[in-house]
Amino acid sequence: MRYVRMAAALLGLCCLLVFSLGSVVAQEVTQEATEEATEEPTIASLTPVPQPMMEHVVRPGENLYRIALRYGSTINAIAQENGITNPALIRSGTTLRIPGVVPSPTPTPVTPVTPMPTMPPPPAVTYTVRPGDTLFRIAINNRTTVVQLVSLNNIPNPNVIYVGQIITIPAASEGAATTSTTVTTSTDTTTTTTQGAGYARGIEVYLVGQDVNALVNDLQDLGVTWVKLRVDWRDYEPIQGQINFAALDTIVETLDANLFNILMTVSKTPDWARSSTTESGPPDDMANFGTFMGALAKQYVGRVDAYEIWDEPNLRREWNSSVHSIGAQSYAALLRAGYDAVKAADPEVLVISAGLAPTGFNDGVNAANDRLFLRDLYAAGLADMSDGIGAHPNGWANPPDSLCCAAPVGVQTHYEDPSFYFLSTLNDYRRIMSEQQDGNTAIWVTKFGWGSSEDTAPPPETQIFVSYTSLGEQGIYDARGFELGAQLGFVGPMFLYNLNGCQVQIDGSETCYYSLIGPNGTVRPVFSGIQELRQDSSSTLTDIVAPTPELAPTIEMQAVQPPTVEALPFEPEVTQESTP
Repeated sequence: MRYVRMAAALLGLCCLLVFSLGSVVAQEVTQEATEEATEEPTIASLTPVPQPMMEHVVRPGENLYRIALRYGSTINAIAQENGITNPALIRSGTTLRIPGVVPSPTPTPVTPVTPMPTMPPPPAVTYTVRPGDTLFRIAINNRTTVVQLVSLNNIPNPNVIYVGQIITIPAASEGAATTSTTVTTSTDTTTTTTQGAGYARGIEVYLVGQDVNALVNDLQDLGVTWVKLRVDWRDYEPIQGQINFAALDTIVETLDANLFNILMTVSKTPDWARSSTTESGPPDDMANFGTFMGALAKQYVGRVDAYEIWDEPNLRREWNSSVHSIGAQSYAALLRAGYDAVKAADPEVLVISAGLAPTGFNDGVNAANDRLFLRDLYAAGLADMSDGIGAHPNGWANPPDSLCCAAPVGVQTHYEDPSFYFLSTLNDYRRIMSEQQDGNTAIWVTKFGWGSSEDTAPPPETQIFVSYTSLGEQGIYDARGFELGAQLGFVGPMFLYNLNGCQVQIDGSETCYYSLIGPNGTVRPVFSGIQELRQDSSSTLTDIVAPTPELAPTIEMQAVQPPTVEALPFEPEVTQESTP
């Protein structure tokens, strides 16, 4: 029995030893596995977890500066994130990742309980916008309406469509609408047949001392039919009675031979004719101006088509006089002297009142509000001494379709007053003319355009707004300005400011900001933007002067090819004509 107990104890001791040894081995294996797992991560732990990031599809007219401003990012951050080597060049349609901006979480969709099956939406077709198209015409041709197209395609502005844009069109069905909703930009939709010349595209060009033939080739490439020449009286009659037009003769002959219509804008009194020689201003005796205008009109009978009498007489810098204060009455005296003299020499030529500087400033010393000035000018007899009403509807950095007074993206100044808006100025002038029973007279846009300092030195503070506009935006805005003028129905010839200002620097740096030819002598993007308008067959004299009743109130943008390359702006200028 004793031996049995001893054997059992020995057997138990052996089992205990075996169990202990297994535990130790298991513990070592577990520790080794843990250590190895710690030292060698799995593949899954090496894969970074993707972070959510906002995406933005580049639209025509945008640039990296504006996109960065919109999302609170920077140009360099966006360029680095998207591998952009040249931040000045981006293409419309490109999808950009915006670093540092997290998109809003998409809510979990909830399937609604539908008691009855819904009818499937009607089939739709697509249409690719072609040159010359408008949303109105697309709607008419496809038996739908502008409202339906806008809603179906989420079009933010019915006046803006682009060549190549794909538009979804609802399938035609029985009883589909055959008329469209009118999209009007102007507050006055009255259709009139304007006297004198109808709508046409023109541009201001500086030809004195320049290569006239080369610039004429540029004018032909642009497809303009009118040319504006600046004629400074003081340069052609520096001594009273000694008038010499030799510098103009060859220019006029060349333009006339190439079938361009010519507008001459005459201002700048010689020192002998005014007692104050500070800045520019009218003559003391308006008869002296009449004498010069009579000689000028006589010199170019049958070759010059129109004369604009003075330039922005509602600003002190153009009307500085110790005899004549700023005001409609004193300018009316000059206009009357010029009108009578020109008509006596050439009864067929047109006389246009001075384009006024759009300004809300009105102290009667430094500037006069252009709207008030125009009303007072009518009271002084404007309708009886002009064939067209001059206007300078500048847009500063505000897009041509915009209205007062919300600041567009990237525009930090010059947006607070209607005088800063292209379309507001035209609409206000039209309203005043209608009130004065002069609705059949055309508005001659003798100066308009959007400046850019992107490829020049930074502008002075007084012209900071040209740094808000990129060269790509300049091209879009200038072309759109022409389109709006054509479609409003009450605008005559329009003159873009300017072709070659960088080469002459007549008014300092201002002329270069607006020039179609850049400071390095090459054309800016705006040049091709204006060229594209030549493809627009609807902006003809017949369409504007004698529109059909169905299309008369419709003011739409015809599709044009947008620039595919946008340039990066330096930010802001043009002399703020709301301040003298």
